[in-house]
Amino acid sequence: MLGERMPLAELCPGLETEAVLTAYCRGRTGLLADDGARWAVLILPGGGYERIAPAEGEPVALAFAAAGVQAFVLSYSVLPARWPRQFLEGAAALAWLRSRAGTYGFRPDRVAVCGFSAGGHLAGCLSCLWDHIILKEALGLAPAQVRPDASILCYPVVNEGRYLSPLGGGEALRLDRRVRPDHPPAFLWATAGDATVPAENTLDYARALRENGVPFELHLFQDGPHAMGLADRESARDEAHYNAHAAAWHGLCVDWLKGRS
Repeated sequence: MLGERMPLAELCPGLETEAVLTAYCRGRTGLLADDGARWAVLILPGGGYERIAPAEGEPVALAFAAAGVQAFVLSYSVLPARWPRQFLEGAAALAWLRSRAGTYGFRPDRVAVCGFSAGGHLAGCLSCLWDHIILKEALGLAPAQVRPDASILCYPVVNEGRYLSPLGGGEALRLDRRVRPDHPPAFLWATAGDATVPAENTLDYARALRENGVPFELHLFQDGPHAMGLADRESARDEAHYNAHAAAWHGLCVDWLKGRS
């Protein structure tokens, strides 16, 4: 199931989209871990809502798969497609994954979302707005089908207007104002050296989580630019994006995720 590409429109009839979901999953081979209790993660790469960043897709999915987490990458719509297209695609993908948990060997109540930069914003939308009325009206989805069981936000766009204004959607897209007590447990990381999406975005989100009593873990690494992906050589596009210390985020994240009930 590594690299299995599935057009989202075929998986979710009635959804008009060119988005593609790609699976990176371990097959059942009779191992101890093949008990159907794995976690799954829906990965949402960044790219400023203008493109899908390759370094934040397949390399991340392969790392999760190697760690025993069934991984799926969503190549969602980008500009000029506007809100709520991306939100509907992410919600449809989450609901479809949950409905196929038995097929892919994970528990339906262990579906996480993991987003980077603009994809982190989309992951945040799914974590904050999983009961939005538009999901029922446009897709016929109930909140329980959509709500992630864990939220992983990697240097996310939270309140940067220059990235959010072209999408439309207004204040609904300012995530630090949308966090509620029923937000799923969250793992966040960023770098203090990020000059593209300043770490204040992540810190503002963490503050909102804390104010609402949501369990979360936060890692702020000293060095590294924006869009580091795994921060290792498998995903770094140049030496500046390679940082062995910051690369520790993924192991920490896997430990955190597997520690969830």
